[in-house]
Amino acid sequence: MWEADRLWEMWGKLADAVRTGRPQMAVNQQQKAEEFFPTLVRSLHIQNRDKAQTLARRLTAGRKGLRGIDVACGSGVWGIAVCEADPEARFVAQGFPAVLDLTRQYVRQQGVGDRYEFLPGNLREVDFGRDRFDLALLGNIVHSEGEASSRDLFRRLHAALRPGGRIVIVDMLPNDARTGPEFPLFFALNMLLATEEGGTYTLAEYTEWLCQAGFHTVETTVEMMDVGGHSPAVIATKA
Repeated sequence: MWEADRLWEMWGKLADAVRTGRPQMAVNQQQKAEEFFPTLVRSLHIQNRDKAQTLARRLTAGRKGLRGIDVACGSGVWGIAVCEADPEARFVAQGFPAVLDLTRQYVRQQGVGDRYEFLPGNLREVDFGRDRFDLALLGNIVHSEGEASSRDLFRRLHAALRPGGRIVIVDMLPNDARTGPEFPLFFALNMLLATEEGGTYTLAEYTEWLCQAGFHTVETTVEMMDVGGHSPAVIATKA
């Protein structure tokens, strides 16, 4: 109910947001995020569970012992699925401290808590390290960051990945002409209302940003769409 009330209140100010270009509730800022997301991620965990398991099967096919980081991880649904598909996988969950308290609950409930470490902080500021990971997961986070922050994030994650490592972006993906699908276009308005710089981005934009960050190949999945996903995942590989 709290989430629905806040969204109703926010969308009631759409005309103000269009006039001013300013958000009505900046949920990417730490204080607002720690209020807003612990409620939201519970429903997102349920919505994304099947999709996460489908994606995890793709990511772990022929690979074992993956080391991954789940950036702005929320409930941890995407990393949890990888750990379930790969019994030797280990993950770092990154996020704001109050949200990580919820992540800890989920990884324990799913029986993978002993394979997790936690990295609290703002994704724009934390040190991901170098040559540490095989996977970097960005599950529904790029849309809140905007172009400049996302480009910087891709560069830092490129450095944190081992050669052959992959960055995986799950987000709303409009077509390159921005004529559809409807939900990614609609969600861009939601980002106008809820973030300072966020939006939804096309595959062409992602490909340009990822290649400039140093990634070698960029591809999309089809499996996500088979289980009711609104968009394919974008996967880029470090040479």
